[in-house]
Amino acid sequence: MTDKFVKITVGFVHQTFEKNAAGQFVCTEQAFVAGDECTYEDVDGEPLPEAPDYAYQPYEMVAPRNRP
Repeated sequence: MTDKFVKITVGFVHQTFEKNAAGQFVCTEQAFVAGDECTYEDVDGEPLPEAPDYAYQPYEMVAPRNRP
């Protein structure tokens, strides 16, 4: 087995945009939704035959900085 791996999670991003004072649309909210589909690769991008046993790591998403 490997000492390091990459987990790739399929999902989507839901974004809300509002016009700012300059009339430009900027993102004011976003939500990241992780799906159930995950693949695992070694650090060279080669698929692993099975998911390694690992500790769960919650996703930490960053909110947009631009506000209208």
